[in-house]
Amino acid sequence: MLNLTLNKNFNTIMTSFLSYLPSRLLVVLNALIIVPIFAHLMSEKEIGIFQLAIGVLNLVCTCSTDWIAKSALRFYEKYCSCNKLDEFFSNIIWLTLFVYILVFLCFLFFADFITEKFFISKSVLLLTFFIVIPTGIRQFLYQILRVLNRPFLYSFSIIIYQMSLLSLYLVFTGFMPNVFAVLSAMAIAMLIIDIFMLKQVNLRINSLCGLHFDMLVESLKYALPQIVTNFSIWIIFNINKYVFQYNQYFSDTAATGVAWLLTTSILTPVLSTFSFAVFPFIVKKYENRNKIRPYMTTSIRLYCTVFIPVIGLFCYYSKIIAALAFKGKYGESFILLSFFAVCLFLHELIKLFNIKYHLKNKTYIEMAVGMFVGLICLNLNIAFINKFHLVGAGVAMLISMLLLFTLNLAVQFKSMNYINYFAVIKTVMFAILFTAVSYLFVELLFMPLSFIYNDIVKLIFYIFICYVLSAVFVRKLLV
Repeated sequence: MLNLTLNKNFNTIMTSFLSYLPSRLLVVLNALIIVPIFAHLMSEKEIGIFQLAIGVLNLVCTCSTDWIAKSALRFYEKYCSCNKLDEFFSNIIWLTLFVYILVFLCFLFFADFITEKFFISKSVLLLTFFIVIPTGIRQFLYQILRVLNRPFLYSFSIIIYQMSLLSLYLVFTGFMPNVFAVLSAMAIAMLIIDIFMLKQVNLRINSLCGLHFDMLVESLKYALPQIVTNFSIWIIFNINKYVFQYNQYFSDTAATGVAWLLTTSILTPVLSTFSFAVFPFIVKKYENRNKIRPYMTTSIRLYCTVFIPVIGLFCYYSKIIAALAFKGKYGESFILLSFFAVCLFLHELIKLFNIKYHLKNKTYIEMAVGMFVGLICLNLNIAFINKFHLVGAGVAMLISMLLLFTLNLAVQFKSMNYINYFAVIKTVMFAILFTAVSYLFVELLFMPLSFIYNDIVKLIFYIFICYVLSAVFVRKLLV
């Protein structure tokens, strides 16, 4: 029988995780519909340009609005307890306005360079930069929903966004170029969801009282290093597409783009749910001087137990997944699916381990590690892509992510014994063993069989057997 502490931690984590999961599964379901539609309706060139535009959007948001939203998450509890939320929100509003001005100055300075080097039209680029505005507001509101623990409002907002995006895209694609249609749909759908959430959250900002420099210094000290950290992560995940495009390997840009779009659309919503749900609880426990070691250890072990089987699916059956999604187009994209899946899994796992930096307000260490790995990744991509193309891109990403994971794991704070590493390693080893056993069993079972839905049934059987084994041997995984 699981001991009392484990039961309590397990129930807390699962309750939080499951409360956010419905909306994330809806995003995945939507991806299973819309990604094949994109692959069918868009040409290779359009797919490549769309993914490059999304990469630019992610980069600009990472360097502008993302750190403001994370500051809101980190310090809300502190300023709420000392009755300074008006001053806190005032700081956020002024910072956001200032950042938006910088964003459009960046467009004026860098638009010609991006257009010339990466073959993205100025109209697409301008629309991409415009989307930063509603995206930044949405990032902040989602962090507030996390703090207020309102998963149902969060889930409902995701439903509205996904329905609006898909509907608007199908309307716009009738009279707009495909790339412009999907970006326009994203912009309007985000505006809709921002207005909806602002009305529902009702932050009650009583006064806009200017900047408060003591709060500003604390937020900047915490958040600014994360810009460099997130930029390094962006390099690891996105630089391959830009290297392909710069060298005019347009078919490789498209193959990388659809593989990344499929993998992130399916995996990121569910993988990120753990850190999304867990982080506010850990901050609250830490601020209240509660022990976090049992909670953190259980969170990481549960994350590995739940998601390693899914990552195994992308590793063992990448050819089948690519064939089902793209119907023969982008044939070589399957090469990257396993690389992308493993790296996304490691990225979210690193977030859990790296909570230590946020609790100790030492995000500058995370920044230094990220800078080092980002530079290595850039050079690996340039060297490997020119020689090995898609395989080189996948290997460069995997080496970089493993290095990032190892270096961050090596950083320890003497005053913070917050994870039972032996327990985590045991869980990972058993979870990987279960995926291998499941794969071998399914392959042996289906070897003599051949029918119309053979591939789909194999995927379902594999997942089913993995989770049955996890349920049977739960003591080995979690105790």
